[in-house]
Amino acid sequence: MRPSARIVTLGLAFMPLVLAACRVDAGGGAVVQCAPAQGVNMAQADALCDALRAEGPDGGLRLRVLATGPATLSAQLDRVTDQGDRPGQRMDFNVMDRDLQPGDFTSFARDLLRHGLPD
Repeated sequence: MRPSARIVTLGLAFMPLVLAACRVDAGGGAVVQCAPAQGVNMAQADALCDALRAEGPDGGLRLRVLATGPATLSAQLDRVTDQGDRPGQRMDFNVMDRDLQPGDFTSFARDLLRHGLPD
């Protein structure tokens, strides 16, 4: 493989990490960083980030989507401040009798905001 092809291949390999670190406006000036872990379902991670953004949280937050599956989500909501990041609690959302539905992402986003933020 030529050196230029290696550079392009390496750049493409890191592109998901670059895209995952992008910031989206969460309304009211609040910023939510969406940071899905490697190997998660990106459609589900994006849906959870969109649901969190729709809730309009205050202040800078980082949503780390840790795991996804047809009937499960795991995530952590960290507070991002000038003094440093404050990690929240890892929370899991599981559905027993069906696959995840669009409303499940909204419910989980609300739960993360209510119970998963650090004090």
